Amino acid sequence: MSADVMWLPASPLEGWASMDRYWRELERVVCEAPPDDVRIGCVLKGAAPMKSAEGTRMQRMFEKYVAYPLRAKRVRAPLCHVLDHSYAHLLRHLPRSARKVVTVFDLVPLEDPGALSAAQVERFRRTVQNLRLADHVISISEETRRKLGTMLGIEQERVTVAVPGVDAAAFQKKVAEDNAVRRRLAGMPGVILSVGSAVKRKNLESLPGMFERMRGAFEQRHCCFVRAGERLPEGLRREIVAVTGEDGFVELGPIFGEDLVAAYQAARVLIFSSTLEGLTFVIPEAMAAGCTVVTNRLTANPEAGGDAALYYDEGQPESAARQLLMMLENDEEHAKRRELGRKRVDEWTWKRHFETVMGVYRQQLKRA
Repeated sequence: MSADVMWLPASPLEGWASMDRYWRELERVVCEAPPDDVRIGCVLKGAAPMKSAEGTRMQRMFEKYVAYPLRAKRVRAPLCHVLDHSYAHLLRHLPRSARKVVTVFDLVPLEDPGALSAAQVERFRRTVQNLRLADHVISISEETRRKLGTMLGIEQERVTVAVPGVDAAAFQKKVAEDNAVRRRLAGMPGVILSVGSAVKRKNLESLPGMFERMRGAFEQRHCCFVRAGERLPEGLRREIVAVTGEDGFVELGPIFGEDLVAAYQAARVLIFSSTLEGLTFVIPEAMAAGCTVVTNRLTANPEAGGDAALYYDEGQPESAARQLLMMLENDEEHAKRRELGRKRVDEWTWKRHFETVMGVYRQQLKRA
């Protein structure tokens, strides 16, 4: 079957679970309700993987920079959609006559390389510079849309924001009673939860200052701090324990699936201190599970939290502490924020995301 739109997803050899999921969710929406006016195909054979296996470095490099560009040159469709900005180099290999669309999740490595080497950052920079060749860009947030303009010079009228979906039902599902995380956190006082990596941009070093200003709540065992994700540096861990006490701090390490859901559901409030995001999924996941959220007003955090989250100004730990204490002590306000969070997440559906994407397709096909 010939296609009006050809998808070019990230290669499964990358082993990128988030990109596999993006491809898989788009595929699911199309299978459930195929568009009447647009035929969609994929340059890669087979269905989107549930869990891809990462190839060797040589396999990944050959696939990305040799085999995939050759496939791109053979594409015969009026519109091509590169599903991941990390594959924007393919724009140089697609037929000139084809309209070109790319989904961009973030440009974080250009601002905060994290653990990436200088060579990796430079390779990323060269790749995303190809975004200027796209006829249209789909951004997952207004924050990323803005940075496409300020950092890459892409005109804002060439960018459409399509917020990704969240599988709310997965985070609302009852966790098995014998789940290890559920058992470990059962009966613990007011859980303040932190989820994710420990890279510098996550700003975890701001937590001790917040907790110091609510020391009394920790000393009276009205609350505790639970960390899920990359383990904290030892120095930061000591600073936190100096306030929470050993009994008031639980470090779960990296957790996924039902274990992560159990942590969200056990928490009274999520503290999200990151200062640089394209658009975090942690905030809507927490809200879906019934966990309230306290975060700062930086980056795309307000886009994620909307009117359901409570906010503080970065650099003002006393403000953050007040918001955390409100979620711990004020049952009425907690219930209100919990309900607002669940209503907000109801809007984050893959169907809604794809409707926006289809609007871009129809617009670009008219120009093909």
